[in-house]
Amino acid sequence: MNALPESTGVLVVGAGPAGLSLAASLRQKGVDAVLLDRAAEGANTSRAAVVHARTLETLREVGATGELVERGIIVPRFTVRERDRVLLTVEFGDLPTDFPYTLLVPQNVTEEILLGRLHAAGGVVHRPFEVTGLEQDEDGVTATLADGGQIRAAYAVGTDGMHSTVREHAGIAFEGDAYPQSFVLADVHLDWAAAARRSCCSSPRRVSRSSRRCPAGGTASSRPSTRRPGNRPPPTSRRSWTRAAPGATPR
Repeated sequence: MNALPESTGVLVVGAGPAGLSLAASLRQKGVDAVLLDRAAEGANTSRAAVVHARTLETLREVGATGELVERGIIVPRFTVRERDRVLLTVEFGDLPTDFPYTLLVPQNVTEEILLGRLHAAGGVVHRPFEVTGLEQDEDGVTATLADGGQIRAAYAVGTDGMHSTVREHAGIAFEGDAYPQSFVLADVHLDWAAAARRSCCSSPRRVSRSSRRCPAGGTASSRPSTRRPGNRPPPTSRRSWTRAAPGATPR
């Protein structure tokens, strides 16, 4: 456990990709920022495995994109299938960007790379510290932790996911509907002599399966994950940061 300072310029709550990239960017710019997370360690599973072009453009600013592309799988075309029938094909090759594709890279790898950028800028992830309360006044924000401790900040930023404590205490609603479908997602080990750098999603009957094709002989692995009816969808952008500070406006 890293000891927390009593105060900071920016308190970033949640050490996923959004929190790591924000904290690294702030540190690189000389801003005093503290990043904390309630988990004792980062997750080591794939979870969100697709990085889109705009995210790669943004992460280039913190120096992470080159390594992400090197360690990921470039997918210029995404195909959705139902058994042997093609339902949808999405081409990314014509995007007006330096990255005209989607990049398949496990989220734990993304977080590892971003953590490296944070460390290079002199920052760390403080674990495990859970924020249970936020009080805002005209001079800044006071965060109360589960162990009773407090940290004072000029700004607090919520990158703590779908059930964000920061968003809740800032009074910012989480708009959206629940998915009526059930989803099962699994990354699996493959020994597949199929065309490299392609991805497909097949949906036999009422179960959707997503599989990513690796270059022949390559592998990809993580634990299976599921989403059942009634679960709320996650925020649509990993760059949707909530700011709780004097005069802050949610975006």
